[in-house]
Amino acid sequence: MYKGRYLRGDVINMYINEAFLKKPHEQLHNMFYVNTFWFTKASELVTRYDKTNHAEEAMIKITHLRKSICPELHDKDMQGNLPTWIFVPIHGKNHWSLAIIRLHNDDAWLAHLDSFRGTHDPEAIFHILKQVLCLIVPIDPALVMTGIMNFEQQQDGHSCGKHVLQMLAGAAMKESYGLDRCFREEELRYLATLDQVRSFDVVFGMYLFGKLAGPPM
Repeated sequence: MYKGRYLRGDVINMYINEAFLKKPHEQLHNMFYVNTFWFTKASELVTRYDKTNHAEEAMIKITHLRKSICPELHDKDMQGNLPTWIFVPIHGKNHWSLAIIRLHNDDAWLAHLDSFRGTHDPEAIFHILKQVLCLIVPIDPALVMTGIMNFEQQQDGHSCGKHVLQMLAGAAMKESYGLDRCFREEELRYLATLDQVRSFDVVFGMYLFGKLAGPPM
């Protein structure tokens, strides 16, 4: 990762894979990370689903949407073991942002974090995620709460991917050390504190390459 360079999806996927998916921390069992292709696939399938006029065809597409977007998540649902938190990196218009899905019994809410607000449309993102969400849990999409979380805005045109990794690292740190198993909205606001985010430049890299046993406090 070089200064001034835009972060590609394969690099972000590598970070997610190495820092989270390959780390069998017992404390992270409530968290699920999807790769950078997930939202693009979800968007395509939801668009097709929205254009469906026949109930039978709609049901076929619902099943396809449920299974094909993320087989691992579908398997967790079948086992009655859905994660509490699902983290969704989003790419579009040469920009990265992050969506967070929280599942709790039959309740759910969505949050969007963006280091360069105005590039991605939160309402369009929420619409797509709601359609997917109602296939995972028995909830009316109209009842899903949404929120746009404040986050320090980037001062350049290329560090959005790095900011997404910092958001992910911050959320993992919070959950990993059991500070609160059920985040409240105000507790997520710590992600917006630049001083806390800056520290991840060093410590997240150490964690990624095995220099630390777990995310730092």
